[in-house]
Amino acid sequence: MWVYPFGQHINARGEEDYTKCITPVDLRDHYKNYKHTSSNKQVKQIVRRNAKQVRDVVLTSWLPQRMDPHIKNEDAKIRLSNPKGGTKTILYVDFVYTQLIRHTYVLLHSLNVNKRKEKKFNFSKIFTYKYNYKPCEEDQVGKYLDHYKISNDLAGCAHFFMYSWAGEKKKTEITAETETAEQCENKANFNMCIYLPTKKEVDILFIFQKLHKYFYFNLYVPIVTEQNSLIFFPFDLRNNLLVKHRFGIFVPYLYLHYCAERGTNGGSSLPLNLSPANLVMDTLYNFSFSERENIFFIPLLAYNNYGARVGSGKGYYDRALKQAGEEVKKNVKVSLSLEVLRYEIDFLEPTDILLDYVVNERGVYHFVS
Repeated sequence: MWVYPFGQHINARGEEDYTKCITPVDLRDHYKNYKHTSSNKQVKQIVRRNAKQVRDVVLTSWLPQRMDPHIKNEDAKIRLSNPKGGTKTILYVDFVYTQLIRHTYVLLHSLNVNKRKEKKFNFSKIFTYKYNYKPCEEDQVGKYLDHYKISNDLAGCAHFFMYSWAGEKKKTEITAETETAEQCENKANFNMCIYLPTKKEVDILFIFQKLHKYFYFNLYVPIVTEQNSLIFFPFDLRNNLLVKHRFGIFVPYLYLHYCAERGTNGGSSLPLNLSPANLVMDTLYNFSFSERENIFFIPLLAYNNYGARVGSGKGYYDRALKQAGEEVKKNVKVSLSLEVLRYEIDFLEPTDILLDYVVNERGVYHFVS
């Protein structure tokens, strides 16, 4: 098992080494005559309990504590050697997210996601992690609602948040300026289903925000409807308004507004039109659906050497991505995680989906099954 290198010295990879960070794992023989056992369910329950404890230590305790700018404990930092010479001391949380960004870039490049040609990725750059969910000021909410021609009298119904566009020199605010989601849609060649992370998950929004300047993204985020189904609703990373919904998870305000206006929550009175993989196909606000291949970034608690994952236990993703059968086999299924959450034990159940890729701070596992 990977041990976190508290206070240790790490030799950074050169750019050419990152192009080789995808490790193929051939599972075709493993699954050729695979038989599920009844013990896998019990094993998975044990793994889920264990992984929750590990996750809580790493993602909700250890890494956030080391974001404290006043911290003096050298165990929070590592010494990173540059292949071209020189050493710098950085917070380990920054190293983790820098590695996740670099490896995700390599994966998207290998999948031929459309790139912004004028941008060259800098593999020597260190990214400083920030938690970017911010409460919205009233004037920011007003600008957002005006942009979508939504009556401002709805603004008092909920406490609004935004995922702020960090890293820009000027003050971040919700705005309709800069490149629109529709412009990105026209140049994107994949529909990408990401998720709105909690503090107990890898912050995929931070990673995609940093990669936005290199790729064209047409993004969707998951929502659990009142009918207990998982659907994927369009999402603009640069121009968003969020509300805490079921299970304390953020959802786009546009989804709640749509449901309130239509008198439905994805239900039978006026259902949303969904693709075989449950992506919303209706033209909503400034968003429109196009038939493309899909890349699903799926949250998890743990994963193993055989491409199986342990999720929350509610089975939303398994049902959503299995219900269409053969039609969704071409979908690419990816998870972002940490090496410490990788298990060697087998716990696959008949209802489980298999991942195609897992990205962590050490590299990318490509599961070929």
